[in-house]
Amino acid sequence: MASVILLTESYHPHLLQTLSSWSDITIHHIDSPNRREFLSLLPEADIWIMRGVPKVTSELLRHTTRLKYIIRAGSGIEHIDKRALEERGILLFSTPQANAAAVAEYVVAALILLCHKMLPAHHMLREHNEWKRHSFIGKELSSLTVGIIGFGNNGSRTAYLLKQLGARVLAYDKYKAGFSGHGILEVGLETLWKEADAISLHVPLTEETEGCINEQFLARFHKPIALINAARGKIVSLSALAKAFKEGRIWGAALDTLPQEPPERLPPQEQEAWDFLRLHPSVLITPHIAGSSEESEFRLAQGVIVILQTLLSRPS
Repeated sequence: MASVILLTESYHPHLLQTLSSWSDITIHHIDSPNRREFLSLLPEADIWIMRGVPKVTSELLRHTTRLKYIIRAGSGIEHIDKRALEERGILLFSTPQANAAAVAEYVVAALILLCHKMLPAHHMLREHNEWKRHSFIGKELSSLTVGIIGFGNNGSRTAYLLKQLGARVLAYDKYKAGFSGHGILEVGLETLWKEADAISLHVPLTEETEGCINEQFLARFHKPIALINAARGKIVSLSALAKAFKEGRIWGAALDTLPQEPPERLPPQEQEAWDFLRLHPSVLITPHIAGSSEESEFRLAQGVIVILQTLLSRPS
C-alpha cells in the first residue's frame, strides 16, 4: 500500500520534484491550507511534513488515523505537543542544521550595521536629508566581546563566524559543558554580564526561556550592550528592552522574531514598547528571515529527503 505524505506550507522545488519522482507514495501538498481542506486530508496521511503552523495539539491529533511520523522542516518545535505525540506513538523528526549558516550571517550583518551606526546614519539622510558624517563614528566588530547564549547548531555556527572576524566570543549554555575551543570561551552568566558588549540569543522557546530576557536580566550587565534575537520572540520582553534603551543600557538591537508574528494584537504594555522600538533608529527589525536563504531552503529540502528515505525504507 502506498504511503501517503502530506506537506503543508511552501518548500524548495527540489523537495517537491524529488518526491514526484518516487514510486509507491501519494503526495498531498497544501501550500496555504484552510482548516477544512487540511482536516480532510490529515486522516489519510502516514507522514506529515510541516513547518511552523498549525500548532500540533492533542485535539488536532484526534483527526489522525494513520499518522506515524511528523517531519518538522526546520528547528523550533515549541508549537508541537510532544506528549500528545508520545500518547499516539507518533515519532517526530526535524532538520535543525539547515539554517545555521544563514542565522550566523544574519547576526554578524546585524552587529556590523549596529557597530558602524549605519541605521541611524541612513535614517538621518533618508528622513531628514542631513549629512552628519562625523556624528556616526562607529566601532569595529573585532573590538567587541560578544556573548552567545545557547551553543547549539545556530549558536555555535554564529560563534565561530564571529571569531573568524576577530571578535572575542564568550558562550553560555545551561545544558552543555566542555565546548571551549577554536577561540570560543565557555563562561557562566556572571562573566557574560560583566564582560559582554553584545549578546546573541540562540535558545529554544520553552517554559524556562519564555520571557527570560527581562528587566532583571538586562539590569545585570555591567555596561551597555547590543541585543540580537534571531531565536524566538517570546524569549525577550519588549517592554524590558524598550526600558533598557531609554535608560541607556542598550546601544543597539536587532529583532528578527517577535512575541507575536505579525505583531497585530500585542498587550498594551508590549504594544507601547513595540511602537517605540520599531521607530528607533538603532533598532533593526526584520520579519523572521534570519534563517531564510536560497541555500538554507535547499539544505532543508535535502534534510527532509534524507529522513523520508530512511522512514520509507523501514519495514511496514
